[in-house]
This record gives sequence, C-alpha cells and structure tokens, in this order.
Amino acid sequence: MSPMDRKSLNRLNKLLSKSDEKSIEVDAIIFALLGKDTDQEIIELIKLALESNVDGFTMKELAFGILKLNEWRENQC
Repeated sequence: MSPMDRKSLNRLNKLLSKSDEKSIEVDAIIFALLGKDTDQEIIELIKLALESNVDGFTMKELAFGILKLNEWRENQC
C-alpha cells in the first residue's frame, strides 16, 4: 500500500469515527479517500460502480475499490 493510500485510509477512518455509526454520504467517503479536489467524472464513475453492485460490500472493500478505480483512471490518462 502506498503512503498516499495510507493517508487516504486515515482520513476515512477519521470520518468514520466522527460519524457515531450514523450513515455517511457517499460523496463524503469519496472526498475523504481522494481529496476535496476530486472531479465530478470520477465521482460519477464510483457511484455507477456502487449502483451496479448487487451483492453488497464492506467498508474496507468500498475503500479499496474507490482507490483502485481512481488508480486505474489515472493510469488511463
């Protein structure tokens, strides 16, 4: 795991700890992982991927999936 991914996961963990087990907006999770300057295109790609998942997932799977999707997108540019 890259140092950048560790920082992203730390930001997500802080967000989760502040949530007091209440629901968290998808955008807040994305911004915690990818940063506040995340563009709308990657947000929409992530939301499409989430909507197409019928099996459900853990927060860990969600976090790593978002990071991997973002990495894939950056490698395509």
